[in-house]
Amino acid sequence: MFIRNTWYVAAEPQELDSGPLGRTILSTPIVLFRTESGQVSALENRCPHRMVPLSLGKVVGEHIQCGYHGAQFDAQGSFKLVPGQTSLPNVCVRSFPTVVKHGYIWIWMGDPEQATDLSSIPDFMYRGDHPEWDGGYGHFESIQAAYSLINDNLFDITHAEYVHPGSFGGEEMRIYRRSEPGIDFIDQKMTYDIQEREITFRLRSLGMEHGGPFYRWMVSTGMGVEHYSGKVDLDMRVDWGAPSFTSFLLNARPHGEQADRGVQVCNMHAITPETEASSHYFYRSVKNYGGQELVGPFIQGVRAIFEQDKPILEAQQKNIGTQGIAAMRPVSFAGDLLFQKARAINEALLEAEQALAPAVTL
Repeated sequence: MFIRNTWYVAAEPQELDSGPLGRTILSTPIVLFRTESGQVSALENRCPHRMVPLSLGKVVGEHIQCGYHGAQFDAQGSFKLVPGQTSLPNVCVRSFPTVVKHGYIWIWMGDPEQATDLSSIPDFMYRGDHPEWDGGYGHFESIQAAYSLINDNLFDITHAEYVHPGSFGGEEMRIYRRSEPGIDFIDQKMTYDIQEREITFRLRSLGMEHGGPFYRWMVSTGMGVEHYSGKVDLDMRVDWGAPSFTSFLLNARPHGEQADRGVQVCNMHAITPETEASSHYFYRSVKNYGGQELVGPFIQGVRAIFEQDKPILEAQQKNIGTQGIAAMRPVSFAGDLLFQKARAINEALLEAEQALAPAVTL
């Protein structure tokens, strides 16, 4: 079951530059397209004549044209032209509200009357198109893992020591298991704060002699040197918003420097369910220092890190199958608290949605 009355990332804006884009979202085939005037539209990806995907067609002015028999539809899904006849069928292709914000195209798959509420688009995604941050996009199309497993993984900082040892994983990440409620950075501790549909946690590790090489790369490139061999101080703030958005804000600096003099990197993750057991994994990685010459190596490094998660997640999903991980009664570790809280938030949102609007089904 999916939470529907919320905004999901549907695409990166540049994905529509070459024409209509077909993508399955919440088990529904969708076509996304941009009209000549710049309006972004999302329709069900089926022409009602012979059920051919509209994504195989093209944009003609303000319409999308089916690639099979040339029928045209406006941005709301209404028939506007059937070549060779004057009468038009009195049916519409189902349309879905869209909005462009924080550098992404977002889609609303639930009750369209509620789509005016943009509050489910997390504010912490603002760095995606902020002029003071530069970086790049990336995404994994149809990763074969449920969005809930990817959510769990993003909360699970301790896996970095074993899955990402060459980048940001090291023993210092074990401090994630030493947790307490709070909103302050405390050395060698993780503090967390849980709201109605958001969770924030913070980690601080001062004086790292080894630690993740990525943090040392941040410091060295921030200083304009090839390699920095001294101790590193690190602050990490992670914001999660229901149902599936996560932002990692990293602040690294030479040991003893004030936090406000550190260099910062932000990795934003947006997980959009494709089916019950597959997802579209969008990410935007940005930094607030250095020039464009750093963007290429930076994005390549980030991509390599995320590619290490993919086989783990897909193998995990294959082992779990369709029953759901809870049915397998997994053993809990000390670092499992927050993803369990996030799952509870999503379950409560789903239950509330079903209770208030049981007719909203696809």
